[in-house]
Amino acid sequence: MDFARPMQVVSPTLDGDVLTVLAGAEEAFSGRRIHQLVGHGSEPGIRRAAERLVHQGIVLRHQAGRANLYRLNRQHVSAEAIELLAEARAQLISWLREAIGSWEVAPRCAALFGSVARRQAGSDSDLDLFIVRPAGVDEDSRPWTEQLGSLQRSATAWTGNDSRIIELAEGELEQAKPLLSNVLEEGVELFGTLHALRSAIGGDGR
Repeated sequence: MDFARPMQVVSPTLDGDVLTVLAGAEEAFSGRRIHQLVGHGSEPGIRRAAERLVHQGIVLRHQAGRANLYRLNRQHVSAEAIELLAEARAQLISWLREAIGSWEVAPRCAALFGSVARRQAGSDSDLDLFIVRPAGVDEDSRPWTEQLGSLQRSATAWTGNDSRIIELAEGELEQAKPLLSNVLEEGVELFGTLHALRSAIGGDGR
């Protein structure tokens, strides 16, 4: 899945990018402002896409002076589906938290990091998960390895992105400071807190 352009799943054109912008805001935007927020394509192309969506009824247009302003028609029958797709990253995070929260053997902490966490992941990006194995749990124990395997398969199925789990034992944290710094900087907590990581690399995470 392209998390930077989630509508690519159903609309590989600028129409999908316009919908992503409008689904994430309550206010109306001009074609110029939508173009700025989309960050690619041409401004005339964005305007044409917005007009196509007006024709479909999913986008509403009104004039403010000489400018046309556009906003999502949240009364449209497809609006809820569009909003859900625009927030696919948030849905993924919720599913990951639910899955890890149901584990028989709870991790010390778990986080999403990398390009998906930064909202920059494309369809070829990996989905990176960081998991700390608690003290007293053997890395080869069956319940633990089965949990990891199930999570990895599920995350790939949910997104189409190859999922990658980086697992460390609590006692290994001090030897992985560069990785921990990245997780602290961009990580999204999925289970527990990242406080233990800060302690392992020197208090404030630097």
